Amino acid sequence: MIRAATWRASATGGLTSPPGSADDPRAHVDAAPGVVVHYSPPLHPDDLAVVDGIPCTSLARTLVDCAEDATKDELREMFVNARMRGLLDIDAVRASAARVEWRPSLPMLYEVINEFS
Repeated sequence: MIRAATWRASATGGLTSPPGSADDPRAHVDAAPGVVVHYSPPLHPDDLAVVDGIPCTSLARTLVDCAEDATKDELREMFVNARMRGLLDIDAVRASAARVEWRPSLPMLYEVINEFS
């Protein structure tokens, strides 16, 4: 399963993904050079989506996961981009955040969520 949570908002407002990033919780595999394989427990069904036939994390879960590595300004820009595209569902982001284990980024994430509520 490709992990959309590795996507970052670019300065141009698009989404970019590191080359070769993949997430398959079903099996451990030997990764080819340049490929990063992430393993995780199964996600809640509401945290999953299918984009162009490819299983990935939902936008809400992607925003929650991106909070781990993004600055507050970067995360806010991701929310802005999602809202401009008509894709931002704050209730879904809040629900996804409530399902994850505690993370140091949660207070910042909730601040940004509140800005968009």
